[in-house]
Amino acid sequence: MARSVTTNYTDSNLCLTVSEAKKHLRVSTSSDDTYIESLLHAAQQEFERYCNVSVIQKTFYQYCDTWCDTTQLYNSPAANSGALNVDAITYYNLNNVITTWNATNYLVDGASAPARVSLNVDKDYPDIADRKNAIIIQYTSGFKKAGSVPQGIKQAILILVGQWYENRQEAIVGRSVGSIPMTARYIMDRYRIKDFGLSC
Repeated sequence: MARSVTTNYTDSNLCLTVSEAKKHLRVSTSSDDTYIESLLHAAQQEFERYCNVSVIQKTFYQYCDTWCDTTQLYNSPAANSGALNVDAITYYNLNNVITTWNATNYLVDGASAPARVSLNVDKDYPDIADRKNAIIIQYTSGFKKAGSVPQGIKQAILILVGQWYENRQEAIVGRSVGSIPMTARYIMDRYRIKDFGLSC
């Protein structure tokens, strides 16, 4: 069994603006704007990686080897935002032809953490080709607007940005600098989805 996921992450998927980050950093000049924006991307991606969630809504493609791998989705909505939709589930049939699985065959639970996909009543999984990534789940997950993102999530991201902006190297002489400050980790743990154990 194996799962992997890709996404269409773009500049529009940030939950914070450069101006908001600069206010947090107490920066008034524009010379570091590009660098600060890159830190915002890195910090939000780190938040999502650590918490196994999606902050701002984007499309994901989860590749699965077996139907058992489809029961849980990576990048579930953060803080039970409810903004999750499975757009399509496709699979390679026994003739190795890509086929769309009718949505009436499965149920999607976007309120659980992690989000779940399960068989509908009296339905069965179709046979699939013996190959890697035989099943692809296309889904959207995350808050639709930056204004809907909880302040706690934004604060954790700002703490990461501040840490990385002030300390641009892994180690500073005379003190240790961790990649995730404890203050940010404390906030992030509230949103973290820890259990990705599979059961069929």
